[in-house]
Amino acid sequence: MNNDHISLRQFLILTTVALLPQMIKLVPGQQANAAGRSGWLAGLAALVPMLIVLWLICRVGQALPEKSGLGELLCLCLGDKPGRLLCGVYGIWLVVLGCFELRFCGERFIATLYPNTGTGLVFVAILSMAWWLGQKQLVVTARAGQIFFYAVLVMVGSILLFTAGEIHLYNIWPVWTQQLPGLVRAGGGVLNALSLGIGLLFLFRQVTDRREGFRLAARWAVGVCLGLTALGIVVMGTFGAEMVARMQIPFFSLAKEVKLEEAVERVEPVVAAAWVFVDLILVSVLLRAAEGALSKAIGEEVRGMSSALALILLPGAYLIAGSVFALEQLYNSWGMMGKNLLFFGIPLLSVAVGKMRRVL
Repeated sequence: MNNDHISLRQFLILTTVALLPQMIKLVPGQQANAAGRSGWLAGLAALVPMLIVLWLICRVGQALPEKSGLGELLCLCLGDKPGRLLCGVYGIWLVVLGCFELRFCGERFIATLYPNTGTGLVFVAILSMAWWLGQKQLVVTARAGQIFFYAVLVMVGSILLFTAGEIHLYNIWPVWTQQLPGLVRAGGGVLNALSLGIGLLFLFRQVTDRREGFRLAARWAVGVCLGLTALGIVVMGTFGAEMVARMQIPFFSLAKEVKLEEAVERVEPVVAAAWVFVDLILVSVLLRAAEGALSKAIGEEVRGMSSALALILLPGAYLIAGSVFALEQLYNSWGMMGKNLLFFGIPLLSVAVGKMRRVL
């Protein structure tokens, strides 16, 4: 474990891959619902607050010793016992999010490819690979994430390029100032989708070469927000805000519009199959982050804990909700509320307490 380190660039790429299912699931559907025709601007609306959050993380990180992450920050700001207790809460919450994401992956895969079958085989396949990755060092997961990142980047870019000709300008323009309150809410939805990155800071203690710090993180944030803006333009420009707001996963609906004659008749199943590997990275890093949080809570590193936690996800994914509709309702209410509280509220409160105690 002591030699298990990754670079800051690898960490950001791994975080991006882990956030892709969140972004595809929530963007731009929720943004269309919140802001209507102007929802495609949500990524840009989230850029400034996102940069502020990253700047704050980098400033706070400078006050922490080497090999420190979110767990060390909580213990420093709040004291050892309260901090370790909160780390336990975070560990449990990250496992719960893993159950959500595993269930979403199974339902999406089955709905796209095999509508009349169950999700059990998908669960077992992903958890088997996640269990295997849990036996390896974090750098192995990071390298796998890099491979999947470039593959998915090409795939998403190709779909946006092939469907750009279907954009209707009247679906995204003009944008009126009266839509500004909705756009602010839409930007908040983007931040919620990206908030999982805060939870992954439990892995930050294994990140080396932090010299570039905010500069590299800022470039990453700009790239993510511009990518979400491009996605919003193509999806909303193709379907219109009202239709996008009713779609379960607008990006997969967009993939249905792509037909490569004499090559692939339907691109959507190919995208869904490839997306399983992205979901694998998400589940793996959630388990890794949960391992880091729980290890900090008990005060001892337990190698391979993420592999054991993977076994919890199988019954958890089944039991977390009785139907897809109930799953969506639960996630959109309690899931998002928990993410805002644990990934924004508590870290900001902890930093404020740390400033008052003059430990930062």
